[in-house]
Amino acid sequence: MNPGGIVYGTMDLDIEAPPPERFAALSDMLPREPAWMVSNLSRTRRTLDGILRARGVAGAEIIEEPAFAEQDFGSWEGRPRAEVWAEISGVGLKWPGDIRPPGGESFSEVAARVAEAADRWSTRHRGRPVVAVIHAGSIRGFLAAAMGGAAAEALSFAVDTLSVTRCDRGDEWRVAFVNRPAPPR
Repeated sequence: MNPGGIVYGTMDLDIEAPPPERFAALSDMLPREPAWMVSNLSRTRRTLDGILRARGVAGAEIIEEPAFAEQDFGSWEGRPRAEVWAEISGVGLKWPGDIRPPGGESFSEVAARVAEAADRWSTRHRGRPVVAVIHAGSIRGFLAAAMGGAAAEALSFAVDTLSVTRCDRGDEWRVAFVNRPAPPR
């Protein structure tokens, strides 16, 4: 949720926690006894904490992976989206594909770092499900990896807050589903 309509990626904003039954419904969609992962931004940890509370799990091992952080929007961070869009559209650029915000990173760079980390962790946890509670941009990075590095195409996917996207890794990546909301309980 972004009621202020600002650009944020690596800003460590607080989250508005949904009710416990929403976390419980989300938890029901996830595999049992996975390897739990979050990015280095606290909003992913707070979300995972809600899921673990819904499961009645205390003391779970949680892996923090900075490569799963949201895109760094550099000097655009904290600015109103409309202002940034006006600035970009005024020079004929399409955001965020291969545009590197001043002092930040392009989405193609995000997709590359997420793909490398996803490959590394998938190999390390082969045969065990991994649940990564991460950001919309990072999830699109996973999708880009699953589509053979198609970063621009991955930007066309909607990724809503508290939705589940499943990518499986065998010899190759496979996308099982994208942006599935938890059903009401």
